[in-house]
Amino acid sequence: MRKSIYTLLSLLIAAFLIVAILVLTAPAPNKQPNGFKRQYLEASPLPVTATLPTGNNNILDIAGADDSLYYFSVLRDPSTIIASSLQANAIADTFRIELSPSFKDSVSEYFFTQYSNNRFFVYGYNIPSVCETGRAGNIRLPRQRSYNHGGFSQAQVLRDNQHFVLRKLHIQEKDQLFVRVTLDNDSLHMEKGLSTLHRDGGMSTDGAMTYDRTTGLLTYVYYYSNRFFTFDSTLQLVSSGHTLDTFSVSKFSIATNKDEKSQVYMNAGPDQMVNGFSCADNGVLYVQAKLKADNDDERMFGKYTVIDMYEIKSGRYKGSSYLDIPARTKINQLFVKGDQLLVHGETHIYLMKIAY
Repeated sequence: MRKSIYTLLSLLIAAFLIVAILVLTAPAPNKQPNGFKRQYLEASPLPVTATLPTGNNNILDIAGADDSLYYFSVLRDPSTIIASSLQANAIADTFRIELSPSFKDSVSEYFFTQYSNNRFFVYGYNIPSVCETGRAGNIRLPRQRSYNHGGFSQAQVLRDNQHFVLRKLHIQEKDQLFVRVTLDNDSLHMEKGLSTLHRDGGMSTDGAMTYDRTTGLLTYVYYYSNRFFTFDSTLQLVSSGHTLDTFSVSKFSIATNKDEKSQVYMNAGPDQMVNGFSCADNGVLYVQAKLKADNDDERMFGKYTVIDMYEIKSGRYKGSSYLDIPARTKINQLFVKGDQLLVHGETHIYLMKIAY
């Protein structure tokens, strides 16, 4: 009996040592030269001017903003909105938006919300369906639209409030493509040649789609490679670019699981994220940096969050900034409007002023 225990203990110790050796010898992107340099626009981190607690991560999304308020959606409750000016001593207001009971029950936890021109758009990306609505009690009833089979992972309502652009699963292609939806007649216009197809459900080309209301341009930034491209509201390519780093080939690994009815795509991981979340406004694209540049101060990069900025139309790099937010903060979203940048962290929403 005692011999069996010793044998089991020896096996456990050996397994631990193997894992430790693999971790220590595995390539660490931020502990080796990555082949690019950054230009910081200021030496000191941009200070946080206001914060809003997320309430144990109760805030799901930054939905949008108008001239005086920012709007936030609430986890597991698509009909509740939090509004705040994010000014000192300001009290956040909570109100409800009108949703049909069937839509509310269907979206469950799988939704995100956008605010545009006094309207709220709630996306049930697993249904797939979109509900256009306003505050509860509004005379105008909510309008729900459902689309063909195949969920969507990204959505942007355009500034005319009459069109959406979705990144939607195309069942036949087994990949995600960009689609423009016209609200008046629910017609769908499919892209032609914007997306690179890998027939993996769009997982290896996962990323963030931003919309700049100033220029009317959309930009898609890949998470797992340094690629991004900009296109207009008719889904015509405007320009292609890349972020600072040199990781031009995705290191994302796919595993599939087939059964009699479907094929499920999964991350075979671990995956290497090159870019984090992004946002856009006034002709500038903001991207959360995930990789250390060769000229980055290791202490500063390890302490603060970093964003890189690019000109949307040309893709030209404009510079980088430290944010006075701990580098290890789990960031869920970036949002920018004018000179105000919001960062959605796990415990707080951070507001800071930018001047670019």
